[in-house]
Amino acid sequence: MKIRVYRKDKSIPLPKRQTKGSAGLDVYSSQDVELWPGQATLVSTGLIIESPKDYYFKIFIRSGLAIKQGISLVNDVGIVDEDYCGPSDEVKIGLIRHFNPRDPQLDKPFVIKKGSRIAQIIFDRNILPEIEWVEQEDSDFAGKSRGGFGSTGSD
Repeated sequence: MKIRVYRKDKSIPLPKRQTKGSAGLDVYSSQDVELWPGQATLVSTGLIIESPKDYYFKIFIRSGLAIKQGISLVNDVGIVDEDYCGPSDEVKIGLIRHFNPRDPQLDKPFVIKKGSRIAQIIFDRNILPEIEWVEQEDSDFAGKSRGGFGSTGSD
């Protein structure tokens, strides 16, 4: 699959699959960034990526950053739409370093260096069907309510 990409800084690697079995492509930071506990930070990748027709991509945190450093995406999973590829549509990744009162480095930022792998992208088919909403006049159209959060048991 050919994917068109624009790199603002040619010293930053293109997204790369690390092994043949990898589901995603590692994405790199195009800047040095300090992450302080509890603070959300937008990290530039320097990339404008055009998804192939009928595809979009998802952004996930690298598991090593999550487990070892307590860093995650601010929005859990980033969704980059197929048509987000204009001249100023750079892929940026919102990261947060979670607050941990037992962290011995609590008073210091975690530094992400330019060129560090920060996340991974996974391309997926954009198969959302055309939606036509059929609004109902009464809320009792689907049968008995299930009861909400935790209603199917405690396991």
